[in-house]
Amino acid sequence: MRRIALLGALLSGLIAIAASQEMRELVIFPFEIGSGVQAPEDFNLNTELMNALYAQLKEISGLYVMRFKETNPAVRRALDENRLRRDRLNPPFNVKEADGTWRSARIGQILGVDYALAGSIAEFQYDPTTKRATITVSLDLVQISDNTVVVSLGETGQGRATSDDPNTAYIAAIANVAQKVGAAVRERLAPTPAEQPKTQKPSVRRQERTAFSLFGLLILVGIRLANF
Repeated sequence: MRRIALLGALLSGLIAIAASQEMRELVIFPFEIGSGVQAPEDFNLNTELMNALYAQLKEISGLYVMRFKETNPAVRRALDENRLRRDRLNPPFNVKEADGTWRSARIGQILGVDYALAGSIAEFQYDPTTKRATITVSLDLVQISDNTVVVSLGETGQGRATSDDPNTAYIAAIANVAQKVGAAVRERLAPTPAEQPKTQKPSVRRQERTAFSLFGLLILVGIRLANF
């Protein structure tokens, strides 16, 4: 009975690993702040925008979303091995390198993701008279595997303060533009009931993770069976 239980655990593990192969991954990069944009004091415009986009995009079926961090082990390793220059870790990320590769795609490949979302904040204003904030962003969603732009977006969001604190207007405007961006990305990436989801070829890094997971699972089951 114990052997049957272990074999069942192995089968469950294999099913879980196979399911993870179909999960696509997307990284959100920090935004470049336009030269004419004056970010408000005591309010991290970039962080708030990234968090709002994360909240929208993580609801897309079959999509795992992460926010870019310089401390990511894969990024640190690429820096140590001189496969990535440190000055490439600052916005803008939606620019092309000398060889034609999008910077977001190059770093996305190091991270082992399928998509990269990068862009800039072109406008951010607050009118104290109407208590209304306006934000305009431009973004490029790039597919890592072939370095192509899936969609380019330009969206504007507005929000009104619900109190004397202008931060409430900032947050409302950011939430508004994030909702619009999320809807556009969802239209491109989310599977619809009328069609079968398109299974993409897993990234090399994901294939490596899957291989290691399967190898470890097989070793564990083999050890347990040997003890019977």
